[in-house]
Amino acid sequence: MKTNKTKLIFTGGFLGSGKTTLLQYVSGLLAAQGQTVGLITNDQAEGLVDTRLLTRSNGIVKEVSGSCFCCNYTGFKDIVQELLYHPGGMDVIIAEPVGSCTDISATVLQPLKDQLLPVVEMAPFTVLADPQKLEQILDGKDAGMHPSAAYIYRKQLEESDVILISKTDTLTRERLQLLAEKVSLVYPEQQLLYTSAYSGDGVQPWLDHVMTSPVAGSRIVAVDYDVYAEGEAVLGWLNASVLVQGHAVDWDAFLESYFKRLNAVLGAAASVGHIKILIECMGNRFRIGNQTGPADTLQYRGAAGISNIAQMNINARVESDPGVLEQQVFEALAQTVTDEMFYEVGACRSLSPGYPQPAYKYDYVVT
Repeated sequence: MKTNKTKLIFTGGFLGSGKTTLLQYVSGLLAAQGQTVGLITNDQAEGLVDTRLLTRSNGIVKEVSGSCFCCNYTGFKDIVQELLYHPGGMDVIIAEPVGSCTDISATVLQPLKDQLLPVVEMAPFTVLADPQKLEQILDGKDAGMHPSAAYIYRKQLEESDVILISKTDTLTRERLQLLAEKVSLVYPEQQLLYTSAYSGDGVQPWLDHVMTSPVAGSRIVAVDYDVYAEGEAVLGWLNASVLVQGHAVDWDAFLESYFKRLNAVLGAAASVGHIKILIECMGNRFRIGNQTGPADTLQYRGAAGISNIAQMNINARVESDPGVLEQQVFEALAQTVTDEMFYEVGACRSLSPGYPQPAYKYDYVVT
């Protein structure tokens, strides 16, 4: 599988589509095959849970924070080149753009093909699609999102080379088949694949496809940047790190209690892009909670166990004023911490993404 060029794989998809879980699984697969893997995460602010989680994987992890890949193209390209010249060599780089971004082909893939083709081999642009939201989007609904956020979701699918239906473990075979037929009707030119990064089903076939297909950034779509900007701006964006202390605290139970209180404070009608919370303790123990929509989408992994101190990282993307979201996040934390516990906020940033201003915007496909 090793080639003279480094394979560069982009895995996009809306918030909560399962990109990071896939990256974590794939980096393990590639490492087991003797491949050196670089992983690039991306966020509007520092303190990304995905980056902390992926550092536990088999890849070399870099983060572009403070802006998306397209608006900080130079910063992103610098990191790609840093990985390319890693002392141990680099077989594969996998980049995960911000989940609320679109127009990736015109603003990132085409410039990269133009500038780095002698040293990288671009893979098909994969967009992951959460089946729960995808079903509603294909039915012409907004999947519980603001209409402009749903517009971004549709544009992501439209510009992809590969649509990868994720979380197939949550679907029956009949429901998956019906969904696949709908996708094929609406997006007949895209390669359609399926996966569950939890069970591993479909991951290797997807990896085989992106490692061998010559298609990469094959289309550019028209994007209304005013609608795109509105779709991003409706999201309140919060990254926070908190040190929590107590005596013999059951951190797994603490995290579940916190999510319960946070959802109560947010209210049942809250439109959640995702809420990821990672609790880390001594001994390399951790537990992560990942909510990608209503409260019933919440899933946990890992076990932090019982100890006296824990590091808690909170990433919340909710359709809300960012100041209100910050208030709600810490109101829920104050309700969860008992009288015998205390916490210290190490960092906190809340914002709404600004108007996208990509450094490049190609109007043709580089061949």
